Amino acid sequence: MSGWDEGAVYYSNQAQFREASSEAEATAASAHSSRHSVLLKFKEFIRNFEKEKNVFPYRESLVNNPKFLMVQLEDLLSFDSDLPSILRSSPSDYLHLFETAAGEVLASLKMKVTGDSGEMVEPPTGEVQILLASKEDPVSMRSLGAQYISKLVKISGITVAASRVKAKATYVQLICKNCGSSRAVPCRPGLGGAIVPRSCDHIPQPGEEACPIDPWLVVLDRSKYVDQQTLKLQENPEDVPTGELPRNMLLSVDRHLVQTIVPGTRLTIVGIYSIFQAANLSTN
Repeated sequence: MSGWDEGAVYYSNQAQFREASSEAEATAASAHSSRHSVLLKFKEFIRNFEKEKNVFPYRESLVNNPKFLMVQLEDLLSFDSDLPSILRSSPSDYLHLFETAAGEVLASLKMKVTGDSGEMVEPPTGEVQILLASKEDPVSMRSLGAQYISKLVKISGITVAASRVKAKATYVQLICKNCGSSRAVPCRPGLGGAIVPRSCDHIPQPGEEACPIDPWLVVLDRSKYVDQQTLKLQENPEDVPTGELPRNMLLSVDRHLVQTIVPGTRLTIVGIYSIFQAANLSTN
């Protein structure tokens, strides 16, 4: 929370709490409105972007291959100048929103096709993986610093190792072992895990025992998973300065990208540059 370390004097009363609460609600409403407007822009881009007259490549690509959608950032820039900058600055938040938009567009397109046969049955929203591509020059691994953390970057290199395919949880279903209440906790993308709360929100009734600290049990069969694989990417030989060892980094790929790359393959990728604790990671 910003402001608490600035040496000011703070006080509180009931009116101030009401004012702070209303300000927080207004901020939350504004953020929700902003995300909703971005979602609408993503949907409009997928539906209406024209490569040529009456040629809608992303709409047609969704219909032909509903599992994933390859998007050129240059196309996104020509359609709306704000969308690429939003994706580059906060990809973890807005890439998921982009995939939500693609799933909703896919459902609407399927409903139109079904309606032509006389049945107006709306299909469930599909899960579409968004893959980003760009014509810009890749960034050197050696130049990746703090300014790139949690940002969208493009790098190139050679795959030198690939892990076994593993199950990555996207949502973890938890149940309290004391009161039986449950909740779904989202997992961070890539190599991140779920942030499990320390306490249960259940308010004990008179004569009922309060829930202890860390009361949660993971319900594996009610959690949600995707396939995930870890790749080890090494600098291209021509990019390594004379007399130095090549640098490398780990790549986390999931869903459609799993088992599509073998060691020895040269890659140019667009992804999110992240930091993590490297314990218990293996490329065997």
